[in-house]
Amino acid sequence: MNGAGNVKTALRYLRANGLCLLCASVLVLSGCMSTTQTRRVHHYALGAPVAASAGHRQAAAATRGVLKIPRISVPPWLAGTAMYYRLDYRGDGRLSAYGQSDWVAPPATLLEPLVQAALATGGRWRAVVGPHSSATADASLQLRLQDFSQAFASPEQSTGVIDATATLLDNADADVIAQKHFHVAVPASGADARGGAAALRTASHDLARQIAAWLKTVPVSPRGDGASR
Repeated sequence: MNGAGNVKTALRYLRANGLCLLCASVLVLSGCMSTTQTRRVHHYALGAPVAASAGHRQAAAATRGVLKIPRISVPPWLAGTAMYYRLDYRGDGRLSAYGQSDWVAPPATLLEPLVQAALATGGRWRAVVGPHSSATADASLQLRLQDFSQAFASPEQSTGVIDATATLLDNADADVIAQKHFHVAVPASGADARGGAAALRTASHDLARQIAAWLKTVPVSPRGDGASR
């Protein structure tokens, strides 16, 4: 009898432990799924370039001169896809990056088509080509990005900030035709990565339009194939 009782006790013990192990496994798997969902990274873009209107396309086709936009240069910290913010209200000048949000590509790469599209609609140039084009250009617009981040004036208030310098060069002799610094700041709708991304998206399109407007004020030579010196 003692032997039979011991066997039954052992079976009950095994069944109980097996159930505990099953429950533990379910809890571990649930925890892994929850951790995976929590660590999901949100990727942000700057939106598509604004298409040129028919009037702009006709004006651009009627003028002479080809403008090239080389790769936008950036400081080392802007070379990646990290989404940066800084707490200006602390006054320490420190930059930080969001851990679960980033850009789908480096900011300069996202800016290039926006600027190219804005300049192509201005009617000043016969064609505006990007950094990968092999076309011969009469002038080049070099852009240097100095800041592309979300600045917090307080824990609840932030702004998307872009600082960039544009330099127009005559490709015939590499002379500087004109240069201008641009500072664009757009208030964010929220004090988080989503709000910062939306503000920087708007700021990027504003920057492209400002550059296009500025280039319209730069004198063009009578023959129309470059800017006057």
